[in-house]
This record gives sequence, structure tokens and C-alpha cells, in this order.
Amino acid sequence: MTALLWACFALSGASALGLELLWLRSAGLVLGTTAATAAAVVAGYFVGLAAGAWLARGGSDRPVRRYALLELGVAAGAVLSCLAFRALAADGAQRALDAVGTAGRVAVVALIVVPVTAALGATLPTLCQALAAPSLVGRRGAALYALNTLGGAVGAAAMGFGLPAVLGVTASYVVTAAASTLAGLVALAIGDAPETTPRAVPATPPSPARGVWLVAVGGGFVGMGLEILWVTLFAQVLHNSVYSFAAVSLVFLLALAAGAELAAVFLRRVDPARLAAAGLLVAGVATIAGVWTFVSLTDGLRYVGMQTGLAHYVVRIVGLAALTAGPATLASGVVLPALWAAFGERESAARPVGALTGANLVGGAGGALAAAFVVLPWLGLRAGFLLAAVVSLVLAAVLADDDRRLRRLAYAGLVLAVVADPGRAPLTYLDPGETVRVIQESAAGIVSVVDTGGDRQLRLDNYYVLGGSAAERNERRQGLLPLLLHPAPRRVAFIGMATGVSASAATALNVDDLTVIEVVPEVAALARTQFGQWNAGLLDRPDVRLVLDDGRRYLAGTGARFDVIVSDLFIPWHASAGNLYSLDMYRTAARRLADGGLFVQWLPLYQLSREEFEVIARTFLAAFPHVTLWRNDFYPNRPVLGLVGAQRPLRVDLERVGARLAGLPAWGRDSLLAAPRAIGMLYVADLSSRPDAIPAGPVTRDDRPVLEFLAPRLTRTSADGDKDWLRGAALADYTEALATRLAGADEPALPPTVGMAEARRAGAALFRYAIAATSGDAARADALMREVGRLVPDVIASAEREAPSAELADVRRNLGRLRSEQERLRQQLQSMEQRLGTAPAAGGDRR
Repeated sequence: MTALLWACFALSGASALGLELLWLRSAGLVLGTTAATAAAVVAGYFVGLAAGAWLARGGSDRPVRRYALLELGVAAGAVLSCLAFRALAADGAQRALDAVGTAGRVAVVALIVVPVTAALGATLPTLCQALAAPSLVGRRGAALYALNTLGGAVGAAAMGFGLPAVLGVTASYVVTAAASTLAGLVALAIGDAPETTPRAVPATPPSPARGVWLVAVGGGFVGMGLEILWVTLFAQVLHNSVYSFAAVSLVFLLALAAGAELAAVFLRRVDPARLAAAGLLVAGVATIAGVWTFVSLTDGLRYVGMQTGLAHYVVRIVGLAALTAGPATLASGVVLPALWAAFGERESAARPVGALTGANLVGGAGGALAAAFVVLPWLGLRAGFLLAAVVSLVLAAVLADDDRRLRRLAYAGLVLAVVADPGRAPLTYLDPGETVRVIQESAAGIVSVVDTGGDRQLRLDNYYVLGGSAAERNERRQGLLPLLLHPAPRRVAFIGMATGVSASAATALNVDDLTVIEVVPEVAALARTQFGQWNAGLLDRPDVRLVLDDGRRYLAGTGARFDVIVSDLFIPWHASAGNLYSLDMYRTAARRLADGGLFVQWLPLYQLSREEFEVIARTFLAAFPHVTLWRNDFYPNRPVLGLVGAQRPLRVDLERVGARLAGLPAWGRDSLLAAPRAIGMLYVADLSSRPDAIPAGPVTRDDRPVLEFLAPRLTRTSADGDKDWLRGAALADYTEALATRLAGADEPALPPTVGMAEARRAGAALFRYAIAATSGDAARADALMREVGRLVPDVIASAEREAPSAELADVRRNLGRLRSEQERLRQQLQSMEQRLGTAPAAGGDRR
């Protein structure tokens, strides 16, 4: 029967970690996917665990029965927390949360999370009392802790590798509740063994060994702080999907479990205080060694991309994490069980486990918060690693006070940490000729501005290119086109700021009220100071309102109505970005549109397969009754298309478009939009004109995040480059087949004239020209240029007048300018592909 209790505790660990990941997901949806939200959940989780462990230190006369009731309480709490987060997603609740501010939101998270985690925290000391004699608390407690953590790894893997997509988020909550319920019912059926002798209560509780309390708190502080730092470092080289996060987390959990099991073995013959000190010593040295190993294995922070499939990629991540963060984490896993044994308790295993675990978890909560909001922004990532190593080594010296050999080794470790200072490690990977202008670090990521020679780029986490000066015209067009489609936009919102160039289109068109929403404060700060000359001083204008928040949460909480809402390019496989493509998000946006308003979702087709595009399009069609598809450019290798949603059919007034184009300031003019008929060249199709425009299939919802788990599996690449993206010839074939399928359907967006039909054909021919030009098929390219010139001579003439002469070297030969731009882009892409391998690059990949 005892073996069943051990199995129950493994099940409990799976439930606990599964709940944590579900809470992070749910809290992100209702409070915003921000660093503050993640910190609130993690801190609430650890504080609750600490409170529960501390309260359970006194033990119980019937520990198995108490354990059973705790598990049943966790099950009930899991269900209630799911219901609470669903209630908070309603518009009224969102407005209330907006009114109470950050402190109020943190309090709401605490009310949901802390009671459940308090019950979870009490399970370890309670079950230790039932299964471990006080004299064996270190060895038996360590084994029990290892098994629980191993169960946690299973729970994290289930949630991180697809259970929410397969079953749904609500069903995943039910699964965690069922696991706790099963554990509770089994324990209740087993019951407590009858006591043969009454438990003695000592007159004076024993005093723990010197430094035990300090090390318990300090060890938790360093351990959780290091986890935050390691996750940040891994973000600099990984594609940062839900899978990569799960793989890294899995290594931490397995390493902790292995460390606890090692403690159970070593405590048979090693003094517990010395074992804990040795664990801290090894952890400190391994932290420094791990950073430099990481730099070496990634060749100076080169991008680690997917090559042959998800399984292979996960194995690579696990291997990288195991060799770098694994050793220090394993050593840290030895410390807490050793401290339980060093406590000196002789009456009940609950007291050392509950008291020291509570202290350790309080330190962990503090370490996570300090790393995210003090160390990263004020000291930086590399200094954070050095600080963590030094603190570990100092704690080792404190605990090894009576062991001169260990103390000397700890002092030697301090010297080594200073000599091998990770502050000298690179923080970004740069191509030859690239220079860093400025770097800002925070819990949201590492934001940098890099000069490449011909371009000034804004990057997030090393490889996510949010935008650049060389792409100014294309980025501004992502703002111009949506605003030109609306007859008279007065209030406009942009979700995702990046360089601010796209949003500057609103100021060029004299929009009265512009709101720009950016989730990463450092991005907005650098857009102001480093890109003002390209975004026309956007953030210095009195009619522009900057909102530093999650874009989705802002829309849910605001009462404002907008004529146009533009959602920037978001990397589909980025963890949490999937919820910006969900049906719930689009329905929220639809409710925030004024009468006749438009919602525009730009899509990076060079980062989407056909399957992913169709998931997004189906989801969009489920939220908006009228949906049209538009091009932003004609680049075959990096095409950007936009979905435009509305509550009533879109009808473009070309005369009004022409007047507004004529009123653009010089810095806002666009040669591709020099004539009103050019709008027709950008038009692709009306997806709502026929129900079979997009094949039937799944849509992505908050409760069934299909895209978030699908997209990372489709980012396969080889040494020859990306595969399966909907770009180039594949995109041309797809859009032309779509146009054929919809032939004859009513498409009211553009006037049904011969001239507009010719403009649409010219757009398709221009894209085919770009494909031929970049592939070196000169004869085909020349023929297509002549076709475009024949179809839209007015657009060519207007472009020739508007565009600078340096960009129109061959415009008289029917869009030769595009050839030169394509060649420049091809060279940039070749350089980027050599540098990144498979690294994603998007304009504005955060909210």
C-alpha cells in the first residue's frame, strides 16, 4: 500500500506542474502576455507552496487522510480556477481589471492561485511524515521529492507538447483535476496505519545546524533566479515556441529530480551539511562553466533552428540545455534534501520538510522577481550569472564553516568566477560589418539596435528583426493601405509598434486620434530614440497615444471604438503569439470597431505554410462576415499579405483614395501607391464571396490553440533554406487558383471595370515577374514586365514621377526598379540566411 502512496505523489507532481502551465496560459489571456503577468503567476505559485509547506510543518495525527483531503482540495481548486479565468475574460471583467491597475491584477491572480498552491505545498511535508521516519527524512524525503518532480516533468511535457491543442484547455484543467482526485481517493482508501505508541512532543524543539536557514532561503533565491536567466539566454538562440520552452523546462525538472535522487544516495554516507555545501559549490562553478559552454556550443550565439523535424529539434534543445544549465541545476537539487537531514529533527519528518521547504520557496519567489525586475534591467544577463555563481559559492563557504577543505574550494571557486567572468561573453551574434548601437535588457527580452551597413535594424532576442530603416517604405505601406481602404478614418489603433514606421502612416494621412500599443517597453523607447527620422517623430506627437500593454488585453478592456485596427506581423510559432490569431481575439477586435470599421491582420507568408495560412484565414472568416485578402508588396521570398475584416462589404472609393494620396507629405509618399488604380494591383480576392474559398478545417481558439502547436512543427528547414513556406511560385499558384475558384463571384471591394480587372491581372503578373527576376530567368522577366506595362501604364508613369531617381534606374523598362530592389533583397537574404541558418525575421513580432 505504501507503494501506491508514492505513485500518488508522482501523480500529484504531474498535476501541480500542469496547473502552473495552464495558469500561465490563462492569466496571459485575461491579464496580458507580459512579464508582469508571468511574474504574478510564478510568485503566487511559489508563495502559495511556501505557505502550505510552512503551515504543514506541525504534522498531523492522520497524515495520509490529510494528504488525501489536500489532493481533493487541489482538484476542486483546479476546476474553480478554470472557471475564474473564464469569467475574467468577459469584457466587463476586463474593464474592471483595467480600472484596478497592476496591483489589482496581481491581487486577482493571487486569489485564484495561492489557495490551490497552498494545498499543493502542504502535500510534501504531510506525506513525508507518513512515509519517512525522522532519522531518514533526508534520504526518504529526497526520494519522495525526486519522484514528485519527475511527475512534474511528465505534467510539463503533456502541457508543453500538445495536450491543450488535442483536448482543449478546459479539458486539460479537467485532466489535472482528475489526477489530483485520483491521488486523493487512493490515499483516502489506504488510510493511516494505527499508531502503536503515542507521538511524543519534545519540550524544546531541536535547533538546526548553523546556516541551514540562510542556505534554504538563499538556495531557493539563486535557483529560481538562475532559471529565469537561463530561459532568457536560451531565448537568444531558439525559435521560442511552446515546444522549445517545454524542452528547456523539462531539463530543469529532470535535473532537479536527478539531484534529489543523488542526495538520497549520498546521504547514506556523507554528512548532510557537507553535502549541501558541496552541492552549492558545484552549482556555482557549473554556472560559470555552463555559460561559456553555451557560448561554445552555439558558436557565439548563432541561431539554433529546426532542420529535419520537431522531434530532432527537441532532442537538440534538450541536449544543449543538459550540457549547459543541467549540471548546475542537478547540483542544486542535492541541496534541499541535504538541509532536511541537517536540520536535526528527531520527532517528525514534517517539521524540517515543511519549514525548510517553505523558506526555500519564499527565496525562490524572491529570486524569480529579482532576476526579472532587478538583475536583468539593472545589471544585465551576464552579470546576473556571475552574481548567482558568487552567491552560491558564498553560501557554500557559510555552510562549510567547519570543513576547511570545502571552504578553500569555495574560495577557489570565487576566484574562478571572477577570472572566467561571463560578462565577457557575447550577448548578440553579429555578422562582419555589423555594429550594435544600443542594447536594453529586461524581463520581456533583450532589445538591440544594430547597424548592418545599409540598414538600421531593431531586434528582439538577437534574431527577431522587428523592422529596419531599409524596409521603411514597405513597413509604412502596412499602415497606408488599411487606412486608404477606409473612406475617412479618424480613430485608429496599431497593435505592435516595432520601429513605429507602419503607424507613422496615420500621421501622414492626418488621422485625428492614433493609439499605438506595444507590449515591450524597451521596443517603444528605442523606436523613439533610434528610429525617429524614419517614423516622423511618431511618439513625440501630441495626437499619438502610446499604450504599453498587451494589445489583446487592451482591446478587451477599452471602451473605445476604432475606425481601423491594424495588427502587425506576429511570428506564428512564437510562444503566446498564437492567441493573437485566435477566434476569441478576432471577435474582441470586431467588437471594438466603429460602424464601418476595418480590422487588418498582416501575415508573414515567408513564415507560414499553406496549412497555417488556411487555419488563420478560416479563423478570421469565423469572426468577420466580410473578408478580403491584399498584398503589401511583390517580394517573392518575403511576401506579406493582409486579411481585412469588416461587418459589411468593403467598397473602395478610388476618387477619395486619389485625393488622399495627393495630400501625402513627401516622406510618406509610396511609388507603389502613386496612382489610385495601384490599389487594384494589391487586391487578391474576397474570401467571403464563396463558402468554399478556404477549404474546411480547424480554427484556432483560446480553448483549442491549434496554431500555437501546429506552427512550430512546420518550421522545417534544410541546408538549402526554408521549406514549405507559402511564398514564391507556391504563393503565385495559390493566389491564382484562388482567383479562378472565385471567378464570377460578387467582389464589391473594387469597381467592376475593365481598368480594375487589368490592374488585378497586372498585380499577378508583377509577382510572377519578381519570381522570374530573382531566379535569373531574364527572358521570362522581360516578357512579364512588358505585360505589366501594357496593363497599367498609368501606374508606371505615376511611379516614375513619385519615386526617387536612384530607385528608378530601369522604370522605363516596365518596373526595372523592382529588379534592383529584388537583387538588393536577395543579397540581404543570402547574408541573413548564412548568419541565421533558419532564423525568423518579422516586422513587429510582439504585441
